[in-house]
Amino acid sequence: MTSSTAQSIFSWRYRMAQRNTTATSLSRGARNQQVAQAGKYFVVAEMNKRGVHAVIFAGNMPKIDLIACDQGQSRTVHIQVKTKRGGRSWHASTLAGEPTQPPTTPLNETSFWVFVDLGDWDGAPCYWVVPDWWMRNDIYRAHQAYLDSHGGRRARNPDSTHHAIDEQRLEEWRGNWEILGIF
Repeated sequence: MTSSTAQSIFSWRYRMAQRNTTATSLSRGARNQQVAQAGKYFVVAEMNKRGVHAVIFAGNMPKIDLIACDQGQSRTVHIQVKTKRGGRSWHASTLAGEPTQPPTTPLNETSFWVFVDLGDWDGAPCYWVVPDWWMRNDIYRAHQAYLDSHGGRRARNPDSTHHAIDEQRLEEWRGNWEILGIF
């Protein structure tokens, strides 16, 4: 075997290894995107099953994944969907947290978060329907408590904005579709 042949074989093996690494990375990302998409579709299906109109945004609209309205189209709500497949928590950002006052009346609230746990392959998803003002307060309070317990800084990466939302924090909102005010 000549050195140019050996070099060609090495180069081919290197390119194949890079392609496999890239394919693995892309497929892992695609799984995360598929979970997120599945959550949105399950929320829309659940809302349609309950008799309201709901549609997913095709593009990237900050803080809004879908819009829903009642049958008479007199009330419209904006929904952000967070989805997990098993596991303990959903992922959000500390940037979403801020002290926020509740609206003066429940019908003044038009922004919500719906958390979806897809669970097992053969089971039905579970939902937590949370008002936006409550979620922003909760993220803010939880993050402040975390910072207070770590000397005012994130323990591992001070620049990180990652925030885990544990299922236990949302228990009071489980299956609480009525707060949307569109049924």
